[in-house]
Amino acid sequence: MKLLESEARWLSDFLNEVEKRFPGTVEEVSIYGSKAREDSKPESDLDVLLIVNSDSGGLKSLIRDAGYLLAADGNAVPSIVAYTRDEWDNRKESGSGFRASVEQDAVRVL
Repeated sequence: MKLLESEARWLSDFLNEVEKRFPGTVEEVSIYGSKAREDSKPESDLDVLLIVNSDSGGLKSLIRDAGYLLAADGNAVPSIVAYTRDEWDNRKESGSGFRASVEQDAVRVL
């Protein structure tokens, strides 16, 4: 997987911020889509999948907001989706095309 320097920096900052503000809540982080497949274009965003251990207190939204705030300088354009482990497992059981597509090219980074 090849990321632009600004994307790699954002990803590192994001993972550090999440661990600092929400320790132990994120089980998994993967990059999927064109960046993971290495067929991105200059205007491509950075597709990020988070699996969290719960959504108590609106955790998923808080984590996404933290990521978008870090990207406010505009040098990295993330698209962040978050699921609890149960939600993600249910997508597999339901035959979700989205989950199948993500699993096909995802690169796990945490």
